[in-house]
Amino acid sequence: MNNLILLWQDVAADQGPSPLFWPFMLLGLLVFYFFMIRPQQKEQQQQKLFSDSLKKGSKVVTIGGLHGTIAELKDTEVTLLIAPKTVVTLQRSSISLESTKSVYEKQTKEKSKV
Repeated sequence: MNNLILLWQDVAADQGPSPLFWPFMLLGLLVFYFFMIRPQQKEQQQQKLFSDSLKKGSKVVTIGGLHGTIAELKDTEVTLLIAPKTVVTLQRSSISLESTKSVYEKQTKEKSKV
């Protein structure tokens, strides 16, 4: 029995990899790139563009769900007015979306196209 296993291992070692190994490996990498990496990069790019386009007075929603109006903008920080005389300072990247009516309508139209 052991001789049969050793003989089988020797035959398998002599054959080398299947000729279809590299095309399937390449296909797997392409699928992984187009379904995992590329959409994530696009989403990060859109978030950066949105973060750069913030303006004072815009009504926004944070990632944590906090609604407020932008009172002041700095390079990496946003001061958000969430209630009268209540201000919160956040990182610019923590702003999730703009909640003005025109932006909300635009986002709903984009979602309905998909």
